[in-house]
Amino acid sequence: MVGDSVPTILVTGFEPFDGFTLNPSEEVAKALDGKIINKHSLVGLVLPLDYKNALEIIDKALDKHKPDYVLCCGQANRAVITIERIAINVLSTKRPDNYDNTPKSDVINYEGPAAYFANLEPQTLVQILKDKEIPAEVSYFAGAYGCNWLLYNVMQRIEYGELEAQATFIHFPPMPSQAIQKDMMFLAPMPLDMMMLDMLIDAMVTIIKSLD
Repeated sequence: MVGDSVPTILVTGFEPFDGFTLNPSEEVAKALDGKIINKHSLVGLVLPLDYKNALEIIDKALDKHKPDYVLCCGQANRAVITIERIAINVLSTKRPDNYDNTPKSDVINYEGPAAYFANLEPQTLVQILKDKEIPAEVSYFAGAYGCNWLLYNVMQRIEYGELEAQATFIHFPPMPSQAIQKDMMFLAPMPLDMMMLDMLIDAMVTIIKSLD
């Protein structure tokens, strides 16, 4: 917690979506929950892909734990871990969430700015991962669905002074079993590009150890 002797890191993941039965971000959040790493207390939180209720859930966690860092995580059909630079004020109305909620507007907040920059430097984190031979890249587009929506709302809370923290969004590639499930083997061969869970956890531990 801010001002406390033990800094707190909130790690969020999403439940499975888009027909998958697994989401690597959910598994990572569960694996890290309750751990102490480099004198940081970790809280893992799995969010539903639910545009009506997910923000209330994370707001309760933010109020309870008052984290110094928020590492939001999700899944993207990319070959490597990507760390987001920016969240845009857009939410696609083309696809409902897991609970059949379809956004009525493609603007997240009409009173908000067009975008927020993540205030954890992505280039630095990507280089830290590459130094450990973990493939990673900076991303400049977090999509127009739940992942971008979550990062925008977290950064908005920081901007409004409701949360004193540094935050970013980290996208994981699909797991091998998901590639089989969705016939996505065109993405890249294992094991470098479709990383196993232990490598994803190692990547997160590496990032966490780099935080002050």
